[in-house]
Amino acid sequence: MVILYVAIGLLAVLVSVMAVNTRRRKPQPNNTAPFEPLALDENRLALNLSGMIRIKTVTTANERDVAREAFLSFHEYLEKTYPLAHKTLEKETVNTYSLLYRWPGKDPEKKPCMLTAHMDVVPVAESTLHKWEYPPFSGEIANGYVWGRGGLDCKGQLANIMESVEYLLADGFTPERDIYIAMGHDEESMGDMGARMIADLLHERGVRLEFVLDEGGTLMNGAEIGVGGLIAAVGIAEKRCMYIRLVAESPGGHAAMPPRRTAVGDVARAIAALEKRPFRCVLNETLRHMLECIGGHMKFPFNVLMSNIWLTKPLLLKGFSMIPAGAAMMRTTMAPTMMKGSSAMNALAEKAEAIVSVRLLPGQSVEETLARIKDIAGKRVKVEMVRAHGSSGVSSVSSDAYRLIKRTIEGMFGGCIVMPYLTLPATDSRWYEKVADDIYRFEPHKSLMDDGMTIHATGERLRFDSLREGTEFFIRLIRSA
Repeated sequence: MVILYVAIGLLAVLVSVMAVNTRRRKPQPNNTAPFEPLALDENRLALNLSGMIRIKTVTTANERDVAREAFLSFHEYLEKTYPLAHKTLEKETVNTYSLLYRWPGKDPEKKPCMLTAHMDVVPVAESTLHKWEYPPFSGEIANGYVWGRGGLDCKGQLANIMESVEYLLADGFTPERDIYIAMGHDEESMGDMGARMIADLLHERGVRLEFVLDEGGTLMNGAEIGVGGLIAAVGIAEKRCMYIRLVAESPGGHAAMPPRRTAVGDVARAIAALEKRPFRCVLNETLRHMLECIGGHMKFPFNVLMSNIWLTKPLLLKGFSMIPAGAAMMRTTMAPTMMKGSSAMNALAEKAEAIVSVRLLPGQSVEETLARIKDIAGKRVKVEMVRAHGSSGVSSVSSDAYRLIKRTIEGMFGGCIVMPYLTLPATDSRWYEKVADDIYRFEPHKSLMDDGMTIHATGERLRFDSLREGTEFFIRLIRSA
């Protein structure tokens, strides 16, 4: 009987502790007053973005195949479209095609900040052209949208930044600190010749940035994760790319007389083994920040689960791991993307290869990841490193820079919940870690909630109101920086 009483008492204490934690996580009221909309000309904004889209700044993995004329035309277009910016800001061309601007501020002692966006876009497959409502490089303005490749990724954000600078200069504004604007030309092919070169240049000059704001985070409907209202996901870290090649060899021969083991079969077994043995899920620092932020906004019983991670961690890990997007935020992922074998249907491959795209969780090293993949793939398959970027750092959620971004979002999108987030795709921001205290990722385009699936796909487009809101966001951010 005593044991029963003790058990009941412990349970009562546990319930009380969980209830207290849940009450403590109750969100504080958002006291940021919504901004009064600025008088921005949506038609002019649309026309200017349309002009950017019409210039085919298509990326390529081969630096020798850069669309030279397109990028140089894009530079000329920026000069013509934003004359005040090019009269006032210091402009520098980096490695022929990338651009770096510096807007001198009033206080040289204050750490500068940097806004980034990339000029390049991914190609459009000819086989998909008939699916486009409007040609992908037409920059068509119709039905409340600017249509075309790059509208969302990332010429829309680039336009927002340049429009905000032009607006503020016309208003006689001078920033408190130096503000840098970086525009890479090869983000879609890893940024080696663009953002990396810009970062190296800043590093050589001893420039130390308080923060960088790049693409990556987004606005989303809170209902998708059980929260009422709008959520702004601000990336405080990202998953970095690592590409490996699996190689197997065999004598080859006629397919009518196959041996027990083939090169293609060995590579296939290695891939199957990797899929069968994924990396374990981890409640990492970024995800913990996210859950602690969002938990208090959820309804029962999810608010209790999120407010008591010390107890509910196994349950959360299990639940998140069952959803692809959730699992991707909790583990290093491996996905086979390319395979190559024999060049003839009736010939055994003498050599078979596969490429595996690995996305590293922050804090996981390239070396330990490669070692584990080699162990899983087995001795019959050679594992080669194609390229890799070390894992991402995690930026502060208590810095002045984060609070600045948070206040600007709350003022722009009234009632919005600002949430730290792990950005799953890699961005140019990876190169700026060596010159910045913190790196944040956010795109202030509400239409991404409806049109995000058109990024890198058919029908890419940016809505007029999002183009205006994005421009106003950067105006407000720069004024307060």
